[in-house]
Formats: sequence, C-alpha cells, structure tokens
Amino acid sequence: MKNQIFITGTDTGVGKTYASYLIAKVLINKGVKVAYFKPAETGCQPICEDAKKLSNLTGQNIDEVVLYKFKNPVAPLVAEREEGKKIEIEKILKHLEYLKQKYDFVIVEGAGGVAVPITENNGKIYTYLDFIKDTNLPTVIVARANLGTINHTYLTFKAIKDCQGQILSIFLNNASPNPDLAEKTNKQVLKEMLNFEKIEYLFKDKEIENLKIIEDKFLNVIGY
Repeated sequence: MKNQIFITGTDTGVGKTYASYLIAKVLINKGVKVAYFKPAETGCQPICEDAKKLSNLTGQNIDEVVLYKFKNPVAPLVAEREEGKKIEIEKILKHLEYLKQKYDFVIVEGAGGVAVPITENNGKIYTYLDFIKDTNLPTVIVARANLGTINHTYLTFKAIKDCQGQILSIFLNNASPNPDLAEKTNKQVLKEMLNFEKIEYLFKDKEIENLKIIEDKFLNVIGY
C-alpha cells in the first residue's frame, strides 16, 4: 500500500490540482485521513487558489498545506529571487515527514513539470525531478488529453524513469466528449510507446464520472 504520492504535470495548467482533488476526495469518502502538500505555490494574488481548494476539502490549515507563497505566477526559483524569500529544501523535507506521521495518506503536488526549478541548493539549481529523487515518492503524471500531449508525456515519463523514479499512473486530463482523431488515439499510442498500461482519460466538466475513474482505475494502484 502506498501512503504518499507526488503529482506532477507535463506543463503548467494541465490539471495537477484537479487530479489531486479527485484522488483526495475519493480517499476521504472511504474514511482515509488525507493531507495535501504543495511546497511552493506561485501566483497567489493574494489567495493561493490550489492550496485553498484542497485545504477546504481536507480540512487542513492553509499554512500546513503550502509552506512558500509567492505573488508572481512564475517558477518558484524565479519567484523567490524576485520577492526576496528563500526556499529551504530541508524545511520542505522535514514538513513532508511531519505530514506522513500525522496523516494516513499524503498527496504532494509540484508546480508545472519535473524540470521546473524550485530553488538553488548547494550551488546548483534544484528541480522537482531532484525532489522526486530525494523523496522516492511514487509519481502520478497529469497531461492534457489533446494534440501535443504525446511528446510532453513521453519526455516527462522518460525523465522520471531515467532517475529510477516510480510512475504509478498517467491521467490525460480535460478530455472532450467529442474528441478529434488525436485525442481519440493519444492514450493507445502512449501505451505502446511507453510500454505502460496505467493511462486514463479524465473528462472535462464530468466530476462524478472522473471520481468513478479514480475509484475504479487508481485505488488498486495505490493498494486501497
């Protein structure tokens, strides 16, 4: 059984927070005590929308959900330099351990994709891929469903695999009820290219249907 996961995306705005919300809601409905953790959220003007949405669901205090809040909607590294705040990786790792002790299940969400820079640490740029390596968190990839997703999803999958990361599932989000040829075939093509079967569509404006997909297709992946 998995008791923590990392949610990454192939790009910004692909639906990481929505996937986090769906997974959290299904687990909470089953009586699991769930924590959501977004180490750094940018674009908080002034409200951190991702943290607010998930804290409302999990019942957590907003300061437990997000450690570093930034106004500018940019990569965390850029935000910290612009706004004069320093992100401390050790503080993030310590907070993650605290949440793992307090809750049954922890959902950690990154910002953008795996190559997004978080901060400078020990003289080098520290990315979410470094974070995956340091925490050994099994990863869920969220990608868009439409044209262009094959390249982005393939590169994200390979980057995680190259650092010996574990990938649990891929969700192709915001799928249309009337898909074009690219969207119809993306799931199957990615399965063949990646030799990976755990790929599912999540559908636009279909929360009930998407919750059922999480329950039927994902809970067994994490052992629930």
